[in-house]
Amino acid sequence: MPFDQFEEAFRLSTWRSLPITQFKVKVADLREALPDFELRPFGDPPNDNPRLRCIVRMPTPGDKFERPVAVVSDQYDLLQHRVMATWLATNLTEAGLGEAEADITMSEFGERLRIKVPLVERTVDLNGDLFERDEYQPEIEITNSVDRSSAFNVVLRWRRLICLNGMFTVEEDRIRSVHRMDLSRTQIVREFMADRVTRMPDVIAELRRWKKQEISQEDAQHWCEGWLRAKSGWTVENCARLWAILETGYDGLVTRPSGKLEKSPLSDYRVGQHRCVPGVPFPIETAYDLAQLLTWITSNQRTVEMQIEGTEDVPRLMTAFQKTKPKKVRAPAPRPAI
Repeated sequence: MPFDQFEEAFRLSTWRSLPITQFKVKVADLREALPDFELRPFGDPPNDNPRLRCIVRMPTPGDKFERPVAVVSDQYDLLQHRVMATWLATNLTEAGLGEAEADITMSEFGERLRIKVPLVERTVDLNGDLFERDEYQPEIEITNSVDRSSAFNVVLRWRRLICLNGMFTVEEDRIRSVHRMDLSRTQIVREFMADRVTRMPDVIAELRRWKKQEISQEDAQHWCEGWLRAKSGWTVENCARLWAILETGYDGLVTRPSGKLEKSPLSDYRVGQHRCVPGVPFPIETAYDLAQLLTWITSNQRTVEMQIEGTEDVPRLMTAFQKTKPKKVRAPAPRPAI
């Protein structure tokens, strides 16, 4: 396989510092593909701590040993990955999606888990135009941990199919809870999924509005150097990537400027031209194009947590951008003659 510097630089590799493994499995086989865990006393009496418990991953086909993975309080409710997988498989089957395939991302000993299931049959065409389709496909994503590193979370994300990179989600497309047994019911997940996959989500309407708002490369670069760098919480490396993509249309590995103690402008950062960003015109023309670049950068990260947090943050960033520039409505493109 030829060397790909972009893939090497931004390959997903860790989850809160733990190495990860990734694989695919049919939803029907999901339960058996996931590890089992036990909640045990923390220490042997009388040298134990009655206020704490130990989470232990049981042996798997690839690892015959038991692996302690976390210490939790005696009030902690263990939510098994396998139980969560059963909810998901049941809900998808009842929705007529039982043949779907799940993408699994899991930490080294399975303590952190992310499941993504594309809902192919629920694809939406953003343009509503037979000749110029711009399709988005919803994905159900579930994250869970047995080591308290993240809450149980169910999210509906929308992925742009033209370039397989743009993912959006909004607050109402998410249910989240710390491990409490009052949430551990299949009905809650079923109702959430049934509601989200049968109606047009607000985010699709928002994407259509962004398509009508004209912006310039200079508008976006000024915002990137200013608000995005100073107030958004983005790293300077990600800001430099966006600035470079706006300037060249290409993304790549970032090298910081050397020999300067003062704050360097983003233009001084070297960004390799390793990958042409797909599905976005150069130079950008609309707020929709800018949103696609934000999702491209947040989707191409080395850590799972940065990828999850970044894709969920795009609507907030776009709201901030809207406040910095007067809106210009773009005239609809003429339809081709038949």
